Amino acid sequence: MYQYYPSHNAVFAGTHSYRWHVDAGGKINGGLAVVGNTIYAQTFAKQLIAIDRRSGHVLWRAALPNIAMTTPIVEDDDVIVGTGTNATLLQTATRLVWGVPGGDEIVAFDASSGRVRWRYHTAGEDMPSPAFVVAGGRDLVVFANGDGHVRALDVRTGKLAWSRYLGGVSTMASAAADDGTVYVLLGFAAGMHVPNRVYAIHASDGRIVWSAPYGNADDSPTVGTDDVYVEDSQGVKGPPTVDEINDVYAISRSRGLLVWGRNAGAGHFTNVGTNEEAIAAMLDRDTLFQSLPAARKFAAYEAGQGRPEWTILTLAAVKMSAVALDGRVYVGDTAGILYTIDEGNGRILSRRRFPKPFTCSSPVIVGTTLYIADEDMLYALPLP
Repeated sequence: MYQYYPSHNAVFAGTHSYRWHVDAGGKINGGLAVVGNTIYAQTFAKQLIAIDRRSGHVLWRAALPNIAMTTPIVEDDDVIVGTGTNATLLQTATRLVWGVPGGDEIVAFDASSGRVRWRYHTAGEDMPSPAFVVAGGRDLVVFANGDGHVRALDVRTGKLAWSRYLGGVSTMASAAADDGTVYVLLGFAAGMHVPNRVYAIHASDGRIVWSAPYGNADDSPTVGTDDVYVEDSQGVKGPPTVDEINDVYAISRSRGLLVWGRNAGAGHFTNVGTNEEAIAAMLDRDTLFQSLPAARKFAAYEAGQGRPEWTILTLAAVKMSAVALDGRVYVGDTAGILYTIDEGNGRILSRRRFPKPFTCSSPVIVGTTLYIADEDMLYALPLP
């Protein structure tokens, strides 16, 4: 799934450090998938690319029918991706669809060659990442999208296993899965009285376990042992210094009830780097690390009760999820600054400037190497 774990802390064991950079040929605005010695990523050049994670050598490129921003989902020899853009295709008093006239696709490629294995066509965009689940004896990918549906496809064939219409759209809210339950966010239906809602859904058949009126259709739920965490973003009319507010919520996994909520930050939204207004948090042990793009801040909360632990002011908005390893947190902002932060007290240990704004493509750590995309460049960086 997005950032591999439901906690979104994409850190994996390894023994070697690597340093390289490669031009992907197009902006990377989606997640990275690292499997063995291969990195899979998608670009605005309408390509899926496979890269050797040791050398940065491009192994193959495969054409996509539209730009892509999902995290590639890899299961055995299949690499599954989705395409789509943030265009309004249809808006009436009762229905909203984001997409393009020809529709979009979930596509499965052969992991070793890039050959297409199957395609599944949808009317709406398929920007949010699917989640791979094993449910009811079947291997499935479950995803929400721009035509108001949540769907499950058979991983091997691409055939529809089940579908449920919920209304609204899921813009970039990737699915998160844990213990047979999939969590998705839909909404963003201005003028239709369709609020943003987070849903807990049985992976086997699409039955709704619960739903709660929190979150944002850009934001993937972060799943902990007891709670699900989401960020909201809402425009406000206020002083000239404020036009958007970010809020953070914890919702109980068992019943969908609000555990705590925090008004986390207010400021100005910009579309630099990416258009996402709400960003998936990262959970490491008992601490929730949350990007606050409106306020240009990055914060840590005690996950159980939402107590603020520390907050730092960043040079520009952070629009990616962080990763944490050995007491250090790594995250980049839209000014192109990569921060290394002390996980315990929030002290900034280092700042490193990159040529372009960081997008919502979140970093991944393998061993002592951090892999991160800076628009169209992909970097492998040894950690200290």
